[in-house]
Amino acid sequence: MTIKQDALSATASSLRAVMSYVSASDELTAPTSVINQARADEPVFVLRARDMVATATIEWWLWCARNRGVPAEKLERAERQRRAADLWIDKRLPTVTGTDGRTIVRTARLEREDRDSVLNSCHPDEPVFVIVASDAVSTEVVEFWAFMAERHGAPARKVEGAMEVAKAMARWQEKRIVGTGARRLAEAQPPLAEVPRPRHKTVMHLLCVECGHDERLGEPPFDEELLATVRETCEGPCPACGAEPKTDAASGQIRRVLTTSMTTE
Repeated sequence: MTIKQDALSATASSLRAVMSYVSASDELTAPTSVINQARADEPVFVLRARDMVATATIEWWLWCARNRGVPAEKLERAERQRRAADLWIDKRLPTVTGTDGRTIVRTARLEREDRDSVLNSCHPDEPVFVIVASDAVSTEVVEFWAFMAERHGAPARKVEGAMEVAKAMARWQEKRIVGTGARRLAEAQPPLAEVPRPRHKTVMHLLCVECGHDERLGEPPFDEELLATVRETCEGPCPACGAEPKTDAASGQIRRVLTTSMTTE
């Protein structure tokens, strides 16, 4: 993975100033990361912040994990990743990689070593969330991602590929509740009185960090033409106050004034 210094790096610096999160680079290099602790042949599925449905999928993981008694510290970590992914300014629809038509179920080893894998193609500072087959909720979370991706207009091959990953995870025999150590069932816990179901953010807004301008851009499915227009708009001046991107004299990084946010209505 090549270290890049660009506008996204500036975004990451701002994020890290207010929260601690795991980036693609962290996931690949930390010995205790999810991907590095997984078995080499274990199927994995990587959620990256650029993916427009990643945030909703992490919310669903939180819902399923909380219901199964995952420890609070693991839930807090996932919530930090969700918040960081939500604040990442580069958003796109999931796309199909490769042109040979094959569906590849990636193992932990392949995800680490293949330079075209999701982790290795991420921006080094991009927040990621890795789901492994031994996670007791992995299958239903990947199925949920496929549902949301299809709902947002992702290519059929991408959705079908995710469903193949979900099937492979369902066939994986060793399962555990995340955070409980050995692959065993979590201890019984009393049901929580009120556990709110996640409200999925489906409406995109354009925001100005200078004047607070808030402009509704639309709701899914988002086509590539709209997303390309949004990316181009975010690189320019605010349509309300006229504030323009600035170049940091010390680092040479470009700091945008426009970003996007997904909200509920």
